[in-house]
Amino acid sequence: MSGLTTSWVADVMRAAGYAVTEGPDVAIPRGSADSRTTGEGELFVAFSGERADGNEFVGDALARGAAAALCSRPPKLAWPGRTVIVAPDTRTAVAELAIAWRRHCGARVAAITGTVGKTTAKQLTAAVLRQRFPTHESAGNLNSREGAPLAILTMTPDDAVSVLELGIDSLGEMDELVAIAEPEVGVVLNIGYTHVSKLGSIENTAREKLTLVRSLPSGGAAILNVDDPRISAASSGLRCRVLSFGQTAGSSLRYGDIRERGLEGTSFALSWGAQTTTVHSPLIGAHTIPAALTAIGVALAFGVPFQEATELVATSNVTGRMRVIQTPEGVTLLDDRYNSSPASLAGALRMLGALPGRRLALLGKMAELGEFEVEEHRKAGQLAAECCDELFTFGAAGKLLACAASTGPARARWFETKDEAAEALAVSLHPGDTVLVKGSRSEALESVLERLEGPA
Repeated sequence: MSGLTTSWVADVMRAAGYAVTEGPDVAIPRGSADSRTTGEGELFVAFSGERADGNEFVGDALARGAAAALCSRPPKLAWPGRTVIVAPDTRTAVAELAIAWRRHCGARVAAITGTVGKTTAKQLTAAVLRQRFPTHESAGNLNSREGAPLAILTMTPDDAVSVLELGIDSLGEMDELVAIAEPEVGVVLNIGYTHVSKLGSIENTAREKLTLVRSLPSGGAAILNVDDPRISAASSGLRCRVLSFGQTAGSSLRYGDIRERGLEGTSFALSWGAQTTTVHSPLIGAHTIPAALTAIGVALAFGVPFQEATELVATSNVTGRMRVIQTPEGVTLLDDRYNSSPASLAGALRMLGALPGRRLALLGKMAELGEFEVEEHRKAGQLAAECCDELFTFGAAGKLLACAASTGPARARWFETKDEAAEALAVSLHPGDTVLVKGSRSEALESVLERLEGPA
């Protein structure tokens, strides 16, 4: 077995001083923090949160087939044949386990952070590197102090490099994540207003994000979007190598001459020293270019030649978060509902505005903007008026979008609920229409997507 095993986990946790009841030695494919989705052979980690205490569900996870459990108190029933570790603080224990496993595997780690676009940049970067090296990639959005350790546990000793996504929503969290991941390469994509309500200010957000690159070793590399002034201001004080990207003069990777190819992706000219080439990215919209530059920058930091790195972007089959759905009625749905922020929404709207045919949007709230919520929703509404023929919104934040959009050429329609908005949109669709669906995860727009897709 080349991956994580219950025996390896038991040895490390026992050496750390935790109580271990050891079962048979079996492979652990991954870790899980949700007993409802824990699968056969997995390690269930019981975290205590604001809404639920995972220790109450250890038995459920073991009943679903978990091979091991890490909890802060023993399960109510005995589970012979399973490995159970009891630690006072499961967050600390799983972090210790992840650190030990990462060091055992020995992969070179690239970590990506930013307010928006982390997952897409991670996916494309991993897809590029995978064409050159055995590559590990963190799954989904496992990027927090609870999620990042679980992501690391899927690494194997066969992996040469690992691409991790690091996200924060509390002060001091990035310090913890860096200590767990020990990255050699760090990327800061952007610094925006999302999470201001939790972190207190945009300055705190910037400080947390930049902790990643300020913590890199002297032999490491920081890959920075210097078009973002908050990132650019910090680039000169780093002890490691800096690879900057952007349209700003003096960027290490400087791009321009952007050509959006509709739903086929995006092309742009890119210079690296005396070398210039055209990059063909499979990602849709100019706002996704930083993800392509991240992939190229990380590849350069790991020794891939410039021209090869750009070609690997073109041959990577990655679509990012946006999912393109063709309905039986001839409507194109752009399912970008995973999350929404001022920057990502603006990028998606501009992309929509460049497409042919009638363009419609169903937009939900951008969450966690704190004191900037009203201003940013009004700005988004004004932009939507320029990029859409019809806008459908709902809820309190949607009313801000609709009111701002109503001053422009688009027809803006507001509804009390997302179901009412989706129903009105569905009955107004015609063949050839393109619809953007976007909102923060808390809006749960997946519940209305089926209505828009029409009959199977």
